Amino acid sequence: MSAGELNKRDEGSYRDPEKIDPKLWEELSIRDGNETSLRTAVRLDTERGCYLIPYLNRSYLVFPRERRIEGLSQGGEEKLSFQFYLVLLTYLLRARAIPLSGRMMTGMEIKGGDLFFRGHHALFTKPLEKRFGTDPEAFLKAGLRLGGSKTDFGDVSFRLWPLPRIPLGYILWSADEEFPARVGVTFDASIAEQLPLDVTWALVNEVGRALLGA
Repeated sequence: MSAGELNKRDEGSYRDPEKIDPKLWEELSIRDGNETSLRTAVRLDTERGCYLIPYLNRSYLVFPRERRIEGLSQGGEEKLSFQFYLVLLTYLLRARAIPLSGRMMTGMEIKGGDLFFRGHHALFTKPLEKRFGTDPEAFLKAGLRLGGSKTDFGDVSFRLWPLPRIPLGYILWSADEEFPARVGVTFDASIAEQLPLDVTWALVNEVGRALLGA
């Protein structure tokens, strides 16, 4: 999946998970399940023929042969987005079994990010600034509800684990009389080895929407 295809996300066909490039499913279905499980740090259920992926405070089942993803939900069926499907499939196909660097960086510091994360591909921060800019405690509570852990940056901050090998840091500088609110998103430096830029962008979109919903 290319950034060009993600650029069409406002068209109906690119909001539908069924429009995911079938080559992603085909490639995943022929991968060695045990190798994929070890590489991505997710569990393989050989009896059901699926992967169990922890995502934030939830878990999802990915069925390569049936070409579907479902949540382990206590409620009704969850409607999953095109971008969510893209993120999980790309993670299963591309993630590497490498250690975290321990160094967090902004999107602009990722190789190519200074050009990519602009305009149409700006990281999902403006809605968070609007919602939480004057309520930092609510922002922190939203992060903790999604399984995050408190960190000590800005006015409030936390770290989330949307995927086993990919942490995201969120920092809020609250609005005051002089400056508007600002939210920053940080990544472990290993992110460039785990996901392409367009899928990193999609991941931040999905996590941002989860924070708004929390």
